[in-house]
Amino acid sequence: MFATLPQIGFRIIKTAIAVGLCLAIHLLVGGEGTPIFSSVAAIICMQPQVENSLTVSINRIIGTVIGAIFGLMVSLLYNVLPWDGEWLRYFLVTVTIIPVMYTTLLIKKPGAAALACVALISVNLSVGMGTPFECAWNRSVETSMGVLVCLAVNVFQLPRRREKDILFVSGFDDAIFMEGVGISPYSMFELNEVLRQGLAFTIATERTPANLMADLQEIHLKHPIIAMDGAVLYDMEQKRYLKCRGLSTDMVVTIEKTLKEMDVHYFLNVVWQDVLLIYHKDFKNEEEKRLYERARLSPHRNYVYGDHPNEGTVVYFLVVVPEYQANKIEQALQALDTKGELHFIREYNEISSGYCSLKIYNARATKEEMLKYLRKQVPQKKLVVFGGKKSELGMMELADVSYATEKAVPEIVDAADYRLRGHLGDEVVRKVFHLYEPLIWQKLPIPLRNPKGKK
Repeated sequence: MFATLPQIGFRIIKTAIAVGLCLAIHLLVGGEGTPIFSSVAAIICMQPQVENSLTVSINRIIGTVIGAIFGLMVSLLYNVLPWDGEWLRYFLVTVTIIPVMYTTLLIKKPGAAALACVALISVNLSVGMGTPFECAWNRSVETSMGVLVCLAVNVFQLPRRREKDILFVSGFDDAIFMEGVGISPYSMFELNEVLRQGLAFTIATERTPANLMADLQEIHLKHPIIAMDGAVLYDMEQKRYLKCRGLSTDMVVTIEKTLKEMDVHYFLNVVWQDVLLIYHKDFKNEEEKRLYERARLSPHRNYVYGDHPNEGTVVYFLVVVPEYQANKIEQALQALDTKGELHFIREYNEISSGYCSLKIYNARATKEEMLKYLRKQVPQKKLVVFGGKKSELGMMELADVSYATEKAVPEIVDAADYRLRGHLGDEVVRKVFHLYEPLIWQKLPIPLRNPKGKK
């Protein structure tokens, strides 16, 4: 149970340190003032990155000053009006919320609006904290002190170095992407930060680039991805297919003839001019029709009804049939595949019981083979692989250091050098960060709990 709990991050530790310093300063100056303001400011302003802390801190100070000024104005107005009673004070505070928030908009600091309102309320509604003027002054001074303490703590970083000679490759589903959860906010933020700093990182997946677009749109990958189980190398930034391992023309003809003789409908996936075209004809069962109806809604997929032209590279055939029929198809094609050109993959996601999606690839269309090609195109000499699926076993064997993910199959666990344990896919990104930016005195690889110790 405890292995799945998230780790205590450095931000949490720094926040506690900042609050502790605020309280210590309060004691050192003789216990004057109100430490709650400085402590709250330190907590709110502490962000994962110094730049973000600076932005929040500026908003915090501006909001506090605006709220304190308006708070004093409300207090003075309350004292000169001929009426009395808490109802009047509450009414004035309520009405003043409007000009306070509007002021933050006028100076183009909408992020300070809520903080300004809090300061306004605290000046007028605080009990036992002195006069309104004293409350406004203490609020401003204590908030500023908390902000400065927060920035000082956040600026401090343990000395690290960057390992720019490592290429990191990770599986996608059940590695950094979790079904029903996606990529966690932590992983998305941290991964983008190290990518911005020069991290060489990519993913290897069974999905098509079109299927990945929505889930990867917030991740700024610089290196091409290995997609379609290794059949293609795709540049997400330029929207280009850099490498395709397709089926030979003769084999395409053989497969089409065999499937027609068996009265099996197929989807033919062809890459032509950096576009994936999916040719199909009339459906033979409701299962493949449902698959088509789901997939065709994506703006990144291009379905074409009819025969395919001779142009382009045929990447793979897809048939959606009952399990027993998939067995017959595979047996028939294996008998005709005298040169060992074919590679079969079965998938069962979003398919009714008894059916399967059978994909027919070139035998060299594997993640391992495409990774070999990618390594020749990049300057990095070291390779770290994170895997969990059986199709990633070849990549693990190529790696200098390999890690099995939390949900890895037994074959991967046995082959990996280390086993990751973490929370919602964050364990991969955490390990990438610690390997890419280790502390200057740490050696690589950093051992995890219960390392297998092969390397």
